[in-house]
Amino acid sequence: MTMWQPNTSLVQLRPVDEHDVDDILSWVNDKSVVGNLASFAGKPLTREDELTWVRKVRTSTDERVFTVTEAHDGRYLGQVGLHQIFWRSRVARAAAIIASTGDHGKGYGSAAIAALLDVAFHELELHKVWLMVFRTNERSLRTWRRLGFVDEGVLRDEYFHEDAWHDMVRLGLLRHEWR
Repeated sequence: MTMWQPNTSLVQLRPVDEHDVDDILSWVNDKSVVGNLASFAGKPLTREDELTWVRKVRTSTDERVFTVTEAHDGRYLGQVGLHQIFWRSRVARAAAIIASTGDHGKGYGSAAIAALLDVAFHELELHKVWLMVFRTNERSLRTWRRLGFVDEGVLRDEYFHEDAWHDMVRLGLLRHEWR
């Protein structure tokens, strides 16, 4: 089986910096954007919260966070990152968001994730990248699976969100499975 190859010429990645905070604030408190993400605090985040977070991840040894921009015009699209990098085992948790729903379905997310995986496996020489996705987030599950991630299990009632328990699907990709 030939794996689908994303068009990585669609996007560019660069390390997140303080200049990105206003763009991040444009979506980080929007429930329509973050409603399918399990990693947000559940309380409104302030500019100072985001500045603190950006400064922390820029100096972190166990996180790599990138801003995603449109390759042709440099327009802000979102963020991708490797979190909880466990260097001894060479394993990390992936995360990705394309902020504007108007940019969904255009290949930006797949291209950004592909670029992130190139960093993970070729630059950082990680062995495995994993993530968890709400079982009901079919669009996200399709994207990660199309990029080669395989289901590793379902964690039942793993996350309490909006007054209900939700199952999470854990997906993973090993270095030798990527390109």
